[in-house]
Amino acid sequence: MKRFLAAALVLSAIVFSACEKEKGQEPQTTRTERYSEQENGIKAFDFSFTDVNGNPVRLADYRGKVVVLQFFGTYCPPCKAEIPFLNKLYQEYKGKVVVIGLSVDYIGEPSSKLKPFVEKMGISYPVVASDEKAWENYAGRVTGMDSIPQTFIIDKEGYVRYYNVGYTPQYDVLFEKAVKELLNEK
Repeated sequence: MKRFLAAALVLSAIVFSACEKEKGQEPQTTRTERYSEQENGIKAFDFSFTDVNGNPVRLADYRGKVVVLQFFGTYCPPCKAEIPFLNKLYQEYKGKVVVIGLSVDYIGEPSSKLKPFVEKMGISYPVVASDEKAWENYAGRVTGMDSIPQTFIIDKEGYVRYYNVGYTPQYDVLFEKAVKELLNEK
């Protein structure tokens, strides 16, 4: 029984931590970070995409709101596991918090190709097909890791203040706490 429990814990840690972005890469470990109080964070990279419904999505348009970005893959179990929480966050704080999903498996393709996935998963927030530039400016510049999901929480002034690589349901409490903290800042 103890062996079974140990095996189950190891398996769940692997499944719910992170996926490789592209074939041939090893999944990275999960890491959650917060920038120190002395730093404002890193200025968020502005981007402009069209979502699955044909609507423009430009990060700069959400200045004054807390923004949660999730880089994900449609094939990634931890990415899919994070979606219900992001839906909840988007609905609960609608008008104050914006959630944007950026798919890394449709880079360079029209976002409309993601529509069946968005509908199947019941995603209520904007979803776009990312490009390499956005991926490099977040994953490359902020985390230095090539695993997904990667979640970034941006403050009202446009600075990345929190980020996380990988996902387990225990992170929901941490993400919500970070969002509430940023909402309470003046």
